[in-house]
Amino acid sequence: MARQLNDSMSSEVQMNMALRHARSCRQTKGAAEFADKIDPFIGVLDEKHLETKKMKLLQDNAYDDLVFNEGGLDDRIRTISDLTKQHDRENPANAISKLLFPNGGFSTILRYSFSKKADAAQEIKERVKSLGEEHSMAAQIPLLEADIAKVRTSIGKLQEAKTNVRTAVANEEVAQANLRKQYQHNYLDATKMFGKTFANRLFPQTATKKKIEEVVEETTDA
Repeated sequence: MARQLNDSMSSEVQMNMALRHARSCRQTKGAAEFADKIDPFIGVLDEKHLETKKMKLLQDNAYDDLVFNEGGLDDRIRTISDLTKQHDRENPANAISKLLFPNGGFSTILRYSFSKKADAAQEIKERVKSLGEEHSMAAQIPLLEADIAKVRTSIGKLQEAKTNVRTAVANEEVAQANLRKQYQHNYLDATKMFGKTFANRLFPQTATKKKIEEVVEETTDA
């Protein structure tokens, strides 16, 4: 019997079945109108499906950019830590390690989430700033600011990308539902026009495993 579309099917499966249905209709005298009715819905779903794939790729790109920029911020924090240790060795009476890293080092900061790490880096920047413009560490301020800005910009772009994916998925689901509805309408209308037995021929059939094996055996024997 004819297999109906359902929401558990992927867009590819639904479009494939609808395309096969349209092809059968065009091969059958008097049934081309059903192909004409469903073609626009196939086109819309194809468009929405491609948009979802595009948005997901852009989301992946945004995440990769964030990870890349996070690495730059990690390196900057390590550099500041190394310079701090060097400063303390050269100026033991004016040590700044506890001021810049009051929690005992940078390793914990590197394990923070993206947003929390950017906030922690901002705090480090303010502490370095408190040393004064003439301090040797002051040169790190604009570099750290730039790395923080890159991470925060990347976070914003990733959030935007995620929103775009959710919108695209929702639009694709609507297109799927519209295609399923038209597919069902075509089946009901074809049944009224041709009768159930003939109408079933216009829709992809559900083949059992045994039936498929029989076809394969027949092809092999031939």
